[in-house]
Amino acid sequence: MQIAVVVITQLIYCILAVVLSLRIINLVQLEGYRVVNSKKMKNIRLKLYGSAICITVCNAIFVLISVCVGNYYLQLISQGLYAVVLLVSLTDERDKCLHQPLVYTARAKRLITTFAIFVVIFVLICGICGHLVDISGIKLSFIFIPLVFALMPEIVALSLAANKPIEKSIANKYIKKCTQTLQDTDIIKIGITGSFGKTTVKNVLTTILNQKYNAYCTPSNFNTPLGICRAVNELPKECQIFVAEMGARKVGDIKELCEIVKPTYGIITGVGSQHLGAFKSQQNIYNTKKELADYLQCVDGAIVFSGENKYTCQMYDEYAGSNKTLISSEGFSSAKEGAQNIFVSDVECDSGGLKFILHIGDEQKACASKLIGRHNLQNILLCVTLAVELGLNIVQIADGIAQITPIEHRLQTIELPTGITIIDDSYNSNEEGAKIAIETLAMFKGRKIVATQGIVEMGDRQQKVNFELGESIAKVADLAIIIGINREDIRLGMLSGNFCDKNIYLVEHLDNAKELFSAMLRKGDVLLLQNDLPDNY
Repeated sequence: MQIAVVVITQLIYCILAVVLSLRIINLVQLEGYRVVNSKKMKNIRLKLYGSAICITVCNAIFVLISVCVGNYYLQLISQGLYAVVLLVSLTDERDKCLHQPLVYTARAKRLITTFAIFVVIFVLICGICGHLVDISGIKLSFIFIPLVFALMPEIVALSLAANKPIEKSIANKYIKKCTQTLQDTDIIKIGITGSFGKTTVKNVLTTILNQKYNAYCTPSNFNTPLGICRAVNELPKECQIFVAEMGARKVGDIKELCEIVKPTYGIITGVGSQHLGAFKSQQNIYNTKKELADYLQCVDGAIVFSGENKYTCQMYDEYAGSNKTLISSEGFSSAKEGAQNIFVSDVECDSGGLKFILHIGDEQKACASKLIGRHNLQNILLCVTLAVELGLNIVQIADGIAQITPIEHRLQTIELPTGITIIDDSYNSNEEGAKIAIETLAMFKGRKIVATQGIVEMGDRQQKVNFELGESIAKVADLAIIIGINREDIRLGMLSGNFCDKNIYLVEHLDNAKELFSAMLRKGDVLLLQNDLPDNY
């Protein structure tokens, strides 16, 4: 009878552990299946440790009672209490990823399965060890069970490590197939990287190139090896040009992507401090983005660098290849013999978009784009330069520029029927993007409201960067809703800019901010939604 009770209780614990683990696995998935130590993860750990300590104390009390009265089954009372505590924790919305719930991909299912196997093993070990402890004839079958729940984040990390060889083998299979597919075609391959602006440049370039070629780009933000493999798997048969966005979280990532795509053309948009916490140093970020230039130099490819970023200017100087171009709204420089000068004049930039005269050599053409923000002029010029390299004429390029549509969540203007304008820049969470968004907000008329979660993954600079963001907001905004972990640093920056404290609203979660919108916003207002961070923040 005792064995049956122990087995059933342990089975219940295993099921509860797997269900509870889904929240941790969700956070791991948001980090690209890496071990996380975010604020939400720390909160989960704290609850698990706290409940484990409390139930251990309860266990000890009921064990003493069991010993005194000689009744083994009194221990089950504390186990029932623990099960109730664990069930109640499942109803706590604060631990859930409400905006980006767990996606049950094949990889996620494999991780859950491995975790479940480890949990069963741990529960069995704890049960056996407890059963070996005997006090006055009373077996302490459940005394070590709380350890399983206290160590859940570590068990998830162990499951990740155990699955690593399997995931690597599966990834290599897809990568090999992707590389072979690209090698078997004669399509032109273009790589785009940088700390910011990659997705915008990718979409702008593809739109322009489609005026002459059948161009296809990696969808959304598919900029990892498996993301690019997925894009190649969906490559249209008539595709003539493949444009690959290349992202990175560590040194060597861009080099790996270049080995997969094997581009002969490239654009580097700029180098900033995004993911400084992951890269550890600015030099590592620089070296990683430069991996695209290093690859193209080896294959004698053509590359375009932004002339409005000091790091890409440095890359241009270091690039030993003959087909390199440095382009900005202020000037043009190229090592290619006979290269046509490209520049713009008569630039108009307002809340309706961009208007300018495009000059290519001796030709000129009036252009207009719905993209807002002067920084997008630089993005367009990078794409124009490569389009000229690929043989497009000024008419085709101007037609392409006119067809460019704002990219979702990247300075996307939304006009609501209520007369409220929303500038949706919720995707960006980098220093340069935040600065540009504030500058763009200044172009609009009406009462200006900023809702921001600030900037993350900045390492030791995070406090300073968010303080400076607050200073920038203070110069433009009338009201500010500051959300999440950076709110106090941003607030202090705003106050240093003589912003009125009563016009600053501090909230913990984005949902709290949304409640303020309905009460605060009125006709004619312009709301900047900035940096909608993932749930793990």
